[in-house]
Amino acid sequence: MLYQPVGATLPLVIAVAVEAARPTCALSDALRAVAERWEATAHGWSAIAGHWHVRLSSTSAADGIALRVLLEPRADSGAWSLRRLELSASLGDVAAAGEPTIALRIAYCGAHSRSGASRSYIASLDPGMTLSSWWVGAIRTPGGLSVVLGAEESLHFATEVVLGADVVTARQHLEGWHAVPGEVVESDGFWLARTDGAAQVLLEQFACRLAAAHHARPGASPSGWGSWGHWLERIDLSLMRETIMTLDGIAGLKRSVQVIQIDDGWSEMLESGRVAATWRPNRRFPSGIAPLAAEIRRTGRDCGLWLLPFTVNAGSTLLSQHPEWMVATEEGEPFQVGGGASYCLDPTHPGAAAWLRDLFRNFVDWDVRYLKLDFLRALLSPDPDGSTDGFDVRRRYHGARTRVEAYRAGLMLIREVLGDATTIVACSAPAAPGAGLVSTHRVGPDIEPRWVGAVSGVRDAARAIIANWFWHGRTWVNDPDYLLICDSEPVTRFWVTVVAMSGGSVVISADLADLAEWEERYLAFATPAVGRAATPIDLFSSACDPRLLHLPFDRPGERWAMIAVLNWTDSPIIEHFDIQLALRAESVHVWDAWRLHHRVQSGTAAGTAFVEAQSAGLFRLTEVADHPQVIGTDVHWAQGWLELEAPEWNATEFTLTVRGASDGPREGLAWVWVPPQLRAVAADLEPSGLVRLIVTPGITHVLRFEPDLAGRPS
Repeated sequence: MLYQPVGATLPLVIAVAVEAARPTCALSDALRAVAERWEATAHGWSAIAGHWHVRLSSTSAADGIALRVLLEPRADSGAWSLRRLELSASLGDVAAAGEPTIALRIAYCGAHSRSGASRSYIASLDPGMTLSSWWVGAIRTPGGLSVVLGAEESLHFATEVVLGADVVTARQHLEGWHAVPGEVVESDGFWLARTDGAAQVLLEQFACRLAAAHHARPGASPSGWGSWGHWLERIDLSLMRETIMTLDGIAGLKRSVQVIQIDDGWSEMLESGRVAATWRPNRRFPSGIAPLAAEIRRTGRDCGLWLLPFTVNAGSTLLSQHPEWMVATEEGEPFQVGGGASYCLDPTHPGAAAWLRDLFRNFVDWDVRYLKLDFLRALLSPDPDGSTDGFDVRRRYHGARTRVEAYRAGLMLIREVLGDATTIVACSAPAAPGAGLVSTHRVGPDIEPRWVGAVSGVRDAARAIIANWFWHGRTWVNDPDYLLICDSEPVTRFWVTVVAMSGGSVVISADLADLAEWEERYLAFATPAVGRAATPIDLFSSACDPRLLHLPFDRPGERWAMIAVLNWTDSPIIEHFDIQLALRAESVHVWDAWRLHHRVQSGTAAGTAFVEAQSAGLFRLTEVADHPQVIGTDVHWAQGWLELEAPEWNATEFTLTVRGASDGPREGLAWVWVPPQLRAVAADLEPSGLVRLIVTPGITHVLRFEPDLAGRPS
């Protein structure tokens, strides 16, 4: 069993710490701490600690413990400015000699920044070491104990998680919250879970808890084409029209691409030294965006745009005319963000809110149904570890007490104007606070088409995407960034595999008029998005990068599993993996989806994959039946899930009915395995013994078989 419920037999030591200062004092008071032994079945406790009345409420569930801290200054203590609140769980003596604890760090946001705050990864913790994560963190000890601690909700405060080998701490940044006697300050909820099984299950359960608290209802994963990854700012109306025409001429892509997303380069900001913030089309789009959006709609696709909704650059007219609309310092001056080159609109100010409403009504009027909102972290903190704008630095908002409250107010305003049908992509955005308000969330850095990039190449981007798999389909749709053709075919294969199995959005960025045959085939193979994320099943087995991604498929009469084998090294590898982790069966079809090769092997034997350097293998595993079976296709990476309906075997008439899905992505080939006791009648039989047939959307094939009295080797 992967998960063992938390119970009364697992006592924890819960500590609550408050850091605060009197507004009239230059220095903080000493840290005040409360520690009590606490059982999972307890309802919490209450205590007096120095100047504070502290209460810990708890709710124990089968899959973890929900915790909430309530603080109230004592009647005789006066007013306080709250800086941070910490909740720590001591795990006891869990260390094993010579073996590190494995920790999963989640980035503050997915961004192109070089800062460590934008990196998600797996790491080892030696005794005494700690690792800072954001919103949630997970560890697995050498003894097999898995622990997840995070913010069950992110409605008011930003939560940082400090991971250690024997203690995990969730730190909520209270940002100078002004507390007076008689006022109860309530933390955002915490979630703590532990098991002797897989930490992956706990992280998925955590995401479900956060989604429920934020009323998140993720939709379908979009598939599209976007300009930035290949063209950067070199775009105009002519290029957009050429792309639409070319796309409709590519059989492998035209049915899959649902969005044409116009990235940076469309607005007047490009021609004003990046100062203007009015978001009007520039001279490259002389007729505006609305006519182009209408052209895109006539092809059955949605038009998408990129913008910076909250960022106002230094020198802009908006800043000079309305400095009071900006997020302010304690002294009331506009607060500088992004290294001092820009400022940030305060969406809780009535004037700024009205301006934002008018802006987004324009997009509604233009019939833009997909909006990529970038640099959203400016409204919270571009760099939470920075000395000039970390969470210890006080900001002032017109109608909010914290950065998270202001951020959510801005997103609520945008969602209210756009409605639920418009896709909102949060890019360079802090994760948890956007749940329930954004459709799609970037979980990795900006991608560069090479293994190691100047800022972030395929290797680092893939690490972040895999580490953040658990959000997808629960809190939002994950956005892995653009699907690019990289500087080599093996690296492209790696990137296509990771993007496809992320389950998130698949947005191609390429010059569609200049694709090589293999490039077009790779892009088509990954589209459209399936919408289901693969689990990195070996994520906590060591501090190395995960090598195995697993995604099961199941429908009446048919089940299979997709396994990706990732090679992060500079040399080819032969990887052995446990088939039982993916599919429990006595005998298994192993179909190499990249090389179109088939073999049958024992389900209890190790699977074997040869993978080139910096590349990936992709395999469909299907339990061997006593009748003919579809075992693979060349149409789509999910190997039958989108391009085929479930095949139907008629044991009386010896027929296999294979139907191309009416909404399938494209035409291609499928292969059918025939057991030794049967032989195909009037079929395209390959030397390997497999039957090959053409799969066409909406077309049905009925394959006929008869007993093979002579028998064939399997």
